[in-house]
Amino acid sequence: MNSQTFNLSLPKQLVQAMDEQAKRDFSSRSDFVRKAIVNQLRAEQAMSAVLDQANRKGAQAGISSEQQVYDIIDAV
Repeated sequence: MNSQTFNLSLPKQLVQAMDEQAKRDFSSRSDFVRKAIVNQLRAEQAMSAVLDQANRKGAQAGISSEQQVYDIIDAV
């Protein structure tokens, strides 16, 4: 894997909590941060895919505003 090193500033309490969790997971600080970033990116990509699909379905149904979505939800 081609890696790059960078500096990251975090509050001391957050670093302490991260180090404690990494120790419980038998991993390093770098592994912990790498996994957290990968998980966040995957979650954001998944949410983006859901929103894209919802927008396509809404457009197909003729929904053109957030207010229409709220009105549909309120009617249920």
